[in-house]
Amino acid sequence: MPRLPAAIVFDLDGTLIDSLPDIVAAANRLLAAEGRAPLAPDDVRPMIGDGAGRLVERVFAARGGLPGPSLDPYLARFVAEYEPRSAELTRPFPGVAATLGQLRRQGCRLGLATNKPSRATREVLAAFDLTDLFEAVVGGDEAPALKPDPRHVSAVLDLLGTPPDAAAFVGDSYNDVTAAHAAGLPCVLVSFGYTRIPVGDLGAEAVIDDFADLPAALAGLFATTE
Repeated sequence: MPRLPAAIVFDLDGTLIDSLPDIVAAANRLLAAEGRAPLAPDDVRPMIGDGAGRLVERVFAARGGLPGPSLDPYLARFVAEYEPRSAELTRPFPGVAATLGQLRRQGCRLGLATNKPSRATREVLAAFDLTDLFEAVVGGDEAPALKPDPRHVSAVLDLLGTPPDAAAFVGDSYNDVTAAHAAGLPCVLVSFGYTRIPVGDLGAEAVIDDFADLPAALAGLFATTE
């Protein structure tokens, strides 16, 4: 009979939340301070997923390059712009809160492995009453290495006390499926995220178009004939 994994590790941006509007707004405030033209959401969408540093590099590369020799001051300014306002325009994708609550009630332990900075991650979770659903949260500045390095996923599993063969990963991108598989977890991808590669080409065990379909997809991966 079908069963669910003991633990599920999630990505955040593009998987649980649509954070693109707030990220675009912060990026454009950073560009405006340097006299650069703004970027459209479709320009920024494929820049997301590899951590704040890579995002800032890509934002400036699209508008003529970094104004100075070091990324550090611009990264610090982006974080200062983004973190306090990280939940102004951001919203959970439809069905996220209800589905996470259902999974918890069915006995799944939930963790989060996100390349997003930890303070912004916790601000967003708190803003949408999602904090208490997760037993383990490892942001990008807390991880031993960023996804696609599997150590990020393994760090969350260690906090949850769950072996890889009893867990699954849910994400939206190459980084997610690569980190999950290298850590020994099957991966479910959502089709509505921020991937730069067509989601069907990423090699996940399942792809869902609606977050409410996640429990059934996970049960399919962990089906048994007991």
